[in-house]
Amino acid sequence: MKQVSTGVNGLDSVLEGGFLRPSIVLIAGAAGTGKTTFVMQSLFNAAKNEESCMYITALSEPIAMINNFMSKFSFYNFSLLGKGNVKYVPIDIDIIHKGSDAIIKEIETNIEAIRPDRIVIDPVNVFAYGLDEASRRQFYYDFFTSMKGWNALVLLTGESTEDELVKSTLSYLVDGIIYIGNEPFYEQNVRYLNVLKMRGQDFYGGKHSCKITKNGFVVYPRLHATARTSILNERVSTGINGLDKMTGGGFMRGSSVLVSGSSGTGKTTLGTQFIVDGLLKKEPGIIVSFEEDTEQILENSKMFGWNLKDFENKNLLKIISPLESNAYELAIQIEETIEKIKARRLLLDGTVRLQRMLPQYTQFPEYMGGIITILKNKNITALYTNESSNLTGAIQLTGTGISPYMDTIILLRYLEIKSEMRKSISVLKMRGSNHDKEIREVVIGEKGAEIRLPFSGYSGILSGCPTKTPSEAFVEAFKK
Repeated sequence: MKQVSTGVNGLDSVLEGGFLRPSIVLIAGAAGTGKTTFVMQSLFNAAKNEESCMYITALSEPIAMINNFMSKFSFYNFSLLGKGNVKYVPIDIDIIHKGSDAIIKEIETNIEAIRPDRIVIDPVNVFAYGLDEASRRQFYYDFFTSMKGWNALVLLTGESTEDELVKSTLSYLVDGIIYIGNEPFYEQNVRYLNVLKMRGQDFYGGKHSCKITKNGFVVYPRLHATARTSILNERVSTGINGLDKMTGGGFMRGSSVLVSGSSGTGKTTLGTQFIVDGLLKKEPGIIVSFEEDTEQILENSKMFGWNLKDFENKNLLKIISPLESNAYELAIQIEETIEKIKARRLLLDGTVRLQRMLPQYTQFPEYMGGIITILKNKNITALYTNESSNLTGAIQLTGTGISPYMDTIILLRYLEIKSEMRKSISVLKMRGSNHDKEIREVVIGEKGAEIRLPFSGYSGILSGCPTKTPSEAFVEAFKK
């Protein structure tokens, strides 16, 4: 047996290398999920690598019609038809009416003449239409017995739901099953791919997000946490006056930092300032923003004297505004960008909006755990912002279950003091390091965020409505 590329973007990672040849793999799903695009892409990409390929269809569609449907995809290369790397073999309806022996004989005649490495039968269900259950079982058994002698990778498409697939005769005859489905996602549907079975090889099970683009079928594998290979015992400056002192000398290199606070408390400013500090030290950075688009980020940063465009031009900074992206597509984009610019720092601004991008079959803590682990393994120091709902009073840090994954948690809050709204900052948690336990004032000025003295004369600060401590109140009373 030989492992060969699937020819489908992202699927080799899910199958830990690709398909086995010879083997028989069923690509199943309801109408419109992309099965034909999937197998055509596999076929033509294999043909580019000099594999001999055969496309068998029982739908009696003219080649011109198939060409018309597939020509919009970049993988569909007409020259491969001319060279003979891809052969179309339509099975005439008259042969189908003659029964299973005639169908098998017709296909085997063509296989003996062409000797293909990869065969697509699209769809396989058509050959068994009109047969009763016993006859259908017998046909599939005879047909699959014949396939075993072809010494090729055979990809079958079959129209079915997941429930029908479990009861199908095809399910136990094939070596592998890949199911493509749709799930509702707000006002649209999202595709997913699930490898249900693959004899003789390991694979990542469960649902993987996918979509059809101009390049064809693309699979975005789920994130998988792996063990961290190394830890750099060094500090990274926060870039913010006073915050380095509060954190015992800065963030730990490769750590995850959560900055949580209500709207307007300075989360984005603090995060961008952290990135700018790295850029000034020639540490490339990435800003992933769900709050603002690229142009708005560039314009807002000028208020603090930060010319981010200049860093972009020097390939030190990449801004990603994934307003319409798939969450797993985003994860791959982040990884690719890290490799491209050799990033050392990352700001992910707006975890609440990121959560809304996830399909129903994905748990947000699991997704974020994967992102955080990937960044830790690359020793990327990452800062994540989260918007809490309450301006003052009792709050939740995230309400999403991601805080246990964070090494450092910083809380920004509004305070009402003498009818004036002021902002506070506190370090609630910092793994592997001592940190300041005081609640200090943070001010957003012309040069960004600045940490000032603690609110030492007040109690109840976390309530948002602090009061003077008894001693301070006593002193103040006797001043009057």
